[in-house]
Amino acid sequence: MAALIGAALLAAAPARGQAPPPVGTDNVPAACTVPDELRDLGRPLPRMAGLLQEKRPIRILAIGSSTTAGAGASSPSHAYPPRLKAALERLLPGIAVTVRNNGVGGEVASTTLARMRVSVEEWQPDVVLWQLGTNDALRGITPQAFTQVLREGVELVQRRGLDLVLIDPQSFPGIRDADRYEDFVEGIAAVAAEKRLPLMRRYTIMRFWQALPQPVLMLSADGFHMNDLGYQCMAEVLAGGIARRVTAAD
Repeated sequence: MAALIGAALLAAAPARGQAPPPVGTDNVPAACTVPDELRDLGRPLPRMAGLLQEKRPIRILAIGSSTTAGAGASSPSHAYPPRLKAALERLLPGIAVTVRNNGVGGEVASTTLARMRVSVEEWQPDVVLWQLGTNDALRGITPQAFTQVLREGVELVQRRGLDLVLIDPQSFPGIRDADRYEDFVEGIAAVAAEKRLPLMRRYTIMRFWQALPQPVLMLSADGFHMNDLGYQCMAEVLAGGIARRVTAAD
């Protein structure tokens, strides 16, 4: 992971002492930039791609804990789900997309899974974005128990023929046991690879931002949750990854 971040920094970081470029005309802060290899979700979203090609409405369920709910943001409109909707509408002109914010702060994956069963059944989304892992790692859930819950959630969504994107934990300075925390990050990546799922590598992306010669603050005052810029950048990177995958020729 450290080698990946180092290589990405060499490829994308501004020279030391050089000011970050200004915000672009599309209102995307330059601070949100990441190398292509970190933006790539790794796998296609076939259901969303098909609906987009047919010009049909797309329903996206964003589910998870405080990152999804928007803890640390100045208002609910600055959480990542509404910003994702705006970014997708900009990147995919003509798309009819609804993004539902189903985040509840403090949840571990097993609690989110129980809600996801209900939401998937009642709301019938086309795409599920599942942000998970942080609270399990911090509350002493074993990696094995966490992975079992993750697999159950994957089966739930795939059995219904929906697209599923996994979003792994955030990076923050106060991590007490980084090795254990990374066990959860790696566990999510392993399940994503095994089940051929798209994965947003938020942990590695945030470490990339933190390692820039002139890092931009992406965390709120608590040093744990993301701030408005962090959520905007998260939404922009995720939207870029989704747009590439749903418009790819293959």
